[in-house]
Parts: sequence; structure tokens; C-alpha cells
Amino acid sequence: MTNRKRLDLSWLFLMVLTLSGALMGEYAHPGFWVTLSVAVITAVKGRLIIDEFMELGDASPAIRRTVRIFGLLVPSLILLTWFFGPQLARWTQLPDSILK
Repeated sequence: MTNRKRLDLSWLFLMVLTLSGALMGEYAHPGFWVTLSVAVITAVKGRLIIDEFMELGDASPAIRRTVRIFGLLVPSLILLTWFFGPQLARWTQLPDSILK
């Protein structure tokens, strides 16, 4: 497959993932499975962007691994927010003394 065709297919797949995420945001009811789907879509999109558009698929293994691990940070945070949302809200809330 030529590089141009591969980029075109990657872009098309990114658009499909983006539209599916937008449809989920519009019509899906919040829940664990929707959150998991959003995290998976985010991870797949990040990996595609890293490998195809940033061209790190052929970079040195150390750089490629570092950026791929960083790309998994956001999906991990999405899931952590689902599991520990109320606790995170308490940790990041301003004290009442500051608000008055």
C-alpha cells in the first residue's frame, strides 16, 4: 500500500471514530460502557496520530515507546475519572474560606 493511500485510510478512520464519538456524546446515556468506549476511541485515535501523522512508527524504539505511553495517559485519566470522580472533585475543590 502506498504511503498516500495509507494516510488517506488513516484519516478516513479518524473521521469515522470522531463521528462515532460525537454521536455517542449526543445520544448515549452516561455509563461505564460509554466511558470505556470513549477511552478506547481516544487511545486508538492517539495511536493513529502518533504512528501515521507524527510518523513515529519508524522512530527509534525509545522515542516511539515514550510517546505511545504518553498517548495512553488521556484514556487512562478518562477511566480514572469515571472510577474516582467524586474523590477527584473533593481533592480539587476550593476551600469555603477562599470562596467567601
